[in-house]
Amino acid sequence: MRYPCYNRKKQLFGAGTYKESAVSAVLYGLAAGGIYLKQVNWKHCYVTVILVGINIAIYILGIAAFDEVMYDRGSLNAQSVLAKKELYRMVSCMFLHAGIDHLVGNMIFLAALGEMLEPKIGHLSFGILYIISGIGSSIASLIYRILTMQFYNSVGASGAINGLIGALLFLVVLHNGYYGSISLRRIVLAIAYMVYSGLQSTVTDNAAHIGGLVCGFFCMLFLHIIKQSRHRG
Repeated sequence: MRYPCYNRKKQLFGAGTYKESAVSAVLYGLAAGGIYLKQVNWKHCYVTVILVGINIAIYILGIAAFDEVMYDRGSLNAQSVLAKKELYRMVSCMFLHAGIDHLVGNMIFLAALGEMLEPKIGHLSFGILYIISGIGSSIASLIYRILTMQFYNSVGASGAINGLIGALLFLVVLHNGYYGSISLRRIVLAIAYMVYSGLQSTVTDNAAHIGGLVCGFFCMLFLHIIKQSRHRG
């Protein structure tokens, strides 16, 4: 999920102490990273491994020393992007998370989707897809905030992750309803459930999710067209 972060400290630490939260974050990060690296052939999806590692490292760094600075300067904020021209926030927000559950949930999805997509579409294409989907999700979120006059800060990798789901949807459609073990019915139901769950939540940036999904679909379409044109040339 991409969370609006109204009270960053409360979401990050909850009822525990700073020290306990920091230790937990380190243990979660090391455990998740260790399990992931053992199970995945990283040579085939090293961009995914790098992205997971960056997200975990930034979360731990934020807890250790730079929490307020990172989230004040890095979260997606409409006023800062539009008035102050801080366009970098459309990317930096992708690597920040509102809590350990937020981080772990997103990294599980990123690892699973990355392992599925990156070996098939290539490392460079996967990296481009991820970043562009994240930026697209930020733009969609900003447009929604302007139209609804709801202004808040938000963080999370899920806009980019939804872009990976959008790309997977394109590949399923391209391959006549099946891509590996993923059927069109299965992925459509998953997307429908994701959208429904988001609409039921008060802490989910649904515009970012949907924007990332759509952006990922069309980004994958564009990458496919480029690949086909190179083969014909």
